[in-house]
Amino acid sequence: MSGLDSFDASSSALGYIYQVRYALLLALQKINMVEDPDDCLVSIEKIDDISFHSQGTPDELLQSKHHAKQGNLTDRSPDIWKTVRVWSEYLLKKPTTEDVTFTLVTTQTVADGSLAHWLSPEGSIRNVGSALELMQEISEEINNVANKSSYKAFKALSPAQQRKLVGSTYVLGNAHTITNLSQELRKKLRTTVETKHIEPFLTRLEGAWFNKAIELLASTDFAAISLGELVSIIDDLRSQFLPGNLPSDFEDAFPELMDLEGDSRTFVEQLRLIDAPNSVIELAIINYYRAYEQRSRWLRENLVKPGEIGKYLARLKEEWSHHRSLQEMNSSDAEEKNPVKLGQKIYSSCQNEGARPIRRDFDAKYVARGTYQVLADKQTIGWHPDFAENLNIDNSGVA
Repeated sequence: MSGLDSFDASSSALGYIYQVRYALLLALQKINMVEDPDDCLVSIEKIDDISFHSQGTPDELLQSKHHAKQGNLTDRSPDIWKTVRVWSEYLLKKPTTEDVTFTLVTTQTVADGSLAHWLSPEGSIRNVGSALELMQEISEEINNVANKSSYKAFKALSPAQQRKLVGSTYVLGNAHTITNLSQELRKKLRTTVETKHIEPFLTRLEGAWFNKAIELLASTDFAAISLGELVSIIDDLRSQFLPGNLPSDFEDAFPELMDLEGDSRTFVEQLRLIDAPNSVIELAIINYYRAYEQRSRWLRENLVKPGEIGKYLARLKEEWSHHRSLQEMNSSDAEEKNPVKLGQKIYSSCQNEGARPIRRDFDAKYVARGTYQVLADKQTIGWHPDFAENLNIDNSGVA
């Protein structure tokens, strides 16, 4: 799927997704196996499909081969020999490489007595001598055009290098498909987060991991993710799924289109009543969008308790009433005669001190700030003291 220095990635999108997802599973497995997660790096599509490094040098190179249809991994399979070509050229360029293991992961089936069978990681099956002899015989064949360059690369190795390559090569057949990889990832997260939260947790973990993978693929230089980074991502996500918190997913999100002049939604009109500048209206539109999307996602993923959103709306309405009352009490005679200025103070107070979190440890302000806009859009609250009359709406539901 990838190669060393001169090889370009040429797999399908499905293959890439499989590769990145498999790398995540391997990384999760390795976290508890290494002494220092910060010293263990994983790269994707740089030295190989997936590679692990410690102390600045690679110690495990993996090729992943995903097939939509089940099949047998034959002795002359391109899955094997294209991989052998990549690793042979790697050894030719880096002949002093020591203690590197080469692993081919494929969803195809391995037959007893086959080349892949002899290269099994299981000690009772593995037979390096038989595998080397078979590979040397096959590489002498001249009628297989598809594998010609692979045979040539293998034969370019010295006998000692061939023994080293074969002795360090492992084939894992019947590997998890792209579908059941997700199930394996869920199993791995059972001790990380509550069972009911595994799915939304995994969705966010994969999202963060895929973003990192895209950064690696886009880099022209060598780039890798340390297992320490992955631990930090997991720890941050875990804290968001604790009882006193919720995930924050839309802190950097923006609506696709904003038309400040043409926007006639009620919450925007409410801001115009207090002569809010366009910069304030723009922030209100952004926070309205973020809060709406966030609450919708929480509801879809069953992350909030029944009635919790409704109770939160009631709390913010009460908070608005509190701030409005205090601002009215503390206003001067001049401000009482200038309801626009009073409305600006009420709005500012609610957007700052009044931005109460939905849960104790949730500290993303956009949900509270945007939810005030939702309440204003429903005409439940307002900023101008006479907002109901100015908007020609029914005031019966206003506190």
